[in-house]
Amino acid sequence: MTAFVLPVVFLFASARGGERVETKEVEGAPFIIVFPLHLEAMAERTARIIVRSYTEISGDIGLEGLDTVTVYIAGDRETYRRYHGDLAPEWGVAYSRWHGREIGIDAGAVLSQPRPLETVLRHELSHIALAERTGGVPCPRWFVEGLAMLQSKEWTFEDHWGLVRSIRAKSLPALDDLSGPFPRNAADATLAYRVSYYAVEELLRDRRGDLVTLTAFIRDLESFDESFALTFGESPGEYSARLHVLMLDRYETAALLIGSLPYWGAITLLFVAAYAVKRIRTGKRAREWERADKAAGERF
Repeated sequence: MTAFVLPVVFLFASARGGERVETKEVEGAPFIIVFPLHLEAMAERTARIIVRSYTEISGDIGLEGLDTVTVYIAGDRETYRRYHGDLAPEWGVAYSRWHGREIGIDAGAVLSQPRPLETVLRHELSHIALAERTGGVPCPRWFVEGLAMLQSKEWTFEDHWGLVRSIRAKSLPALDDLSGPFPRNAADATLAYRVSYYAVEELLRDRRGDLVTLTAFIRDLESFDESFALTFGESPGEYSARLHVLMLDRYETAALLIGSLPYWGAITLLFVAAYAVKRIRTGKRAREWERADKAAGERF
């Protein structure tokens, strides 16, 4: 299906953001996009991503329908802060709020960091879809964030190697410690996300279809722990202990190699090269969007 957005018949000043915005509906998915006039091209791209991602992410967990969700695209950092209140950390570029049925994006921050817009959107779509499927029943943060990373396909070589370094430094948090809110500190939060991804990826390695069963149990029983045990045959605590041993067995050899100076020097060069490529791609994407936004602005 070709995705595009249809303009609603009015413009308005956002009560929270203060910038003049346009509202458009997404054809093919229950979403509305609110955006500044100069970011029309980004809104169009957002709509296309939503249409092709919504069905896949919903199907993963057995979600059959969703009430309308509003996606706010903030044109500047201050507007983004007004949208989310104190929900998102300072280093964040997007947020979602299921009870408010909203997703918020900091357009400038998305452009200046390596994760593409599609990855950012899919991550937040995962949060909304999971909460809708389970009826808002509380789930451990590690599961919520790990599933979002899995569904947004955002695991990178840098994440993999960061996990190895954490094992060598003996700073790996236990899964049980990641049930509540993640740290606000960026470095600690990054490690929490990495462990969460690994936990969910390992859990569903050969049984992705069990997501439908698990989320149905969570909705009906209103208990994550009981649903987890029924689906996987072990408690979350037992899985946490088993996962910790598995990670150490799998990565300790690689962690020891980091202590080798020649080996570490080679890896450092790889990271420098990877960072340079990321910066080039980010700059190219920013220039492309600037040209598209300028062209869109000339049409008003």
